[in-house]
Amino acid sequence: MSTTLNPRNIGDILGDTFRIYGKNFWKLLAIAAIALGVLGVIGIIAGLGSLPLVMTGGAIEALTGWISAGLIILVVAYILGGILMGGALIHAVSEQYLRQRISIGQAYGFAWRRLGAMIGASVLAFLAIGGIIAVSVFVATFSWVGWILVVVGSCASIYLMIRWSFILPAALLEGLGPTAALSRSSGLVKKTWWRVLGIMLVVGLISGAISAILGIIPVVGAIIGSILVTPIYAIATTLLYYDLRVRKEEYSLEALASELHIKIDSDVT
Repeated sequence: MSTTLNPRNIGDILGDTFRIYGKNFWKLLAIAAIALGVLGVIGIIAGLGSLPLVMTGGAIEALTGWISAGLIILVVAYILGGILMGGALIHAVSEQYLRQRISIGQAYGFAWRRLGAMIGASVLAFLAIGGIIAVSVFVATFSWVGWILVVVGSCASIYLMIRWSFILPAALLEGLGPTAALSRSSGLVKKTWWRVLGIMLVVGLISGAISAILGIIPVVGAIIGSILVTPIYAIATTLLYYDLRVRKEEYSLEALASELHIKIDSDVT
């Protein structure tokens, strides 16, 4: 018998987010720390390495050749690491939802196998949203009227960011390609855009407040804050993704288990 999940209101989503976070705190933290910790340390080392150049006034001349290439590699590493970590967190949340023990290795392994699709969807979304912003700012430099376009472009960008909030779970769990993941996310958000925006804002404000408080700690505060709050955002986004599927297509535990290639006991509810 199919075990259809129940829809959630914002209170349910927030409550379950912190329940899941607390229950699986160390493993979720480890998943985030593997990516953010390593990338954060690399960033600090790169920043400290460039400090002597800045102090001696040689930063501009030195910012060529291999240093420029190194910066590009660092940016790419941050992007790829963030997407891979996001996929691993989504898988971990989905595993515990089926009362399965979270495996850090399996979470990253599952995300790795779908990394190409997640990267492709993220790149398409970035190009579309970034293109709108770039064109708006470019036009604004030639005419004051162009600033109206900046406002319109900003609104359009926010609209698309919400419409495409679920491209990672769509690509990861449903096995969709980049364009299909964007279309799928848009379909799930359709007619619920304002609700999704409201929930994402609340989660963002909570995460931002925690990050701001921890950011006071010198040097490592930002890294610690990112590691602690990233799972919160990932859990809430995943639960909201489930909720939209429940409301639109009676999403069930069996469907989730099939997408994760996991066999579940009949008594899992």
